[in-house]
Amino acid sequence: MIRNVSSGTAILLFALVNITTLPTTVKAQDSNVECKKAVANAKSRLRKIPNVLIENTYTKNLNELYSDFPKKRPLEYIFYLTGTKRKGNIVETGIKKLENSPQFMKNISQDIISKCGSVGAVTFGTVLAPGCGITFGLMPNGKIKAFEDVDVNRPLKWGETFCT
Repeated sequence: MIRNVSSGTAILLFALVNITTLPTTVKAQDSNVECKKAVANAKSRLRKIPNVLIENTYTKNLNELYSDFPKKRPLEYIFYLTGTKRKGNIVETGIKKLENSPQFMKNISQDIISKCGSVGAVTFGTVLAPGCGITFGLMPNGKIKAFEDVDVNRPLKWGETFCT
């Protein structure tokens, strides 16, 4: 009888552990789905800008440039953009329009950062200025802010960027 109680207790304990961990697992999957939706929505919004093409999207480890990036958010999501080509030349009007729309880029960045738990920053880079993207990141106060362009002759702090 004592043995049956022990195995019954073990089964009950096993069931409780699995039930209590289930919502966390489901939430993580929902979070991944929401992240993918946010990125897809961003791509859709960028494609609607006339003469803007998404040449590439990728992630980069923030620890390559920053030692003080937000904890548990080690990734930077990067949109590398170009313009449509006419007569062999890139049409710059769409990219220039985007560069002059900081609120548009901030809104996209906020959506991605809020729905992608591992993303701490979003960068919009272009073929017109390679190595000189516009970055928005999650600040310690919880707000999304454009990074400030600084001199490259010192280590970068979170919230700073430079053009190469």
